[in-house]
Amino acid sequence: MITKIKDVPETLVAFKASGEVVKDDFKNLVIPEVAKFTEKHNYLNYMLVLDTDVSNFNTGAWLEDMVLGLKELKNWHKAAIISDNDLVDAATKVFNMVTIGEFKVFKHKDINEAIEWASQPKN
Repeated sequence: MITKIKDVPETLVAFKASGEVVKDDFKNLVIPEVAKFTEKHNYLNYMLVLDTDVSNFNTGAWLEDMVLGLKELKNWHKAAIISDNDLVDAATKVFNMVTIGEFKVFKHKDINEAIEWASQPKN
């Protein structure tokens, strides 16, 4: 499931994934919250804390995540992924080379650094 993290700067929309993540988590929470954020800010600063293994994202969740990425393509500014998984880090580095905005993986122990980095407003 995905829950919204509320105690972050207003220049960041943040979520935590735990247990099994399904399509409705993105469809009913992430995508609407991102839409509200980008409507207000005209850019997207995003953070996803992975407190579950990526294998717990079902196919529908991955498809909705992809839809989010494409739908907000022009708005991406900074995206922090919190994970200790080296595969997530490697995939994010590849994705960062082919997309607009900056994507960066931080270890769980560095979450405060991630929040500071990802919440920087777009000039």
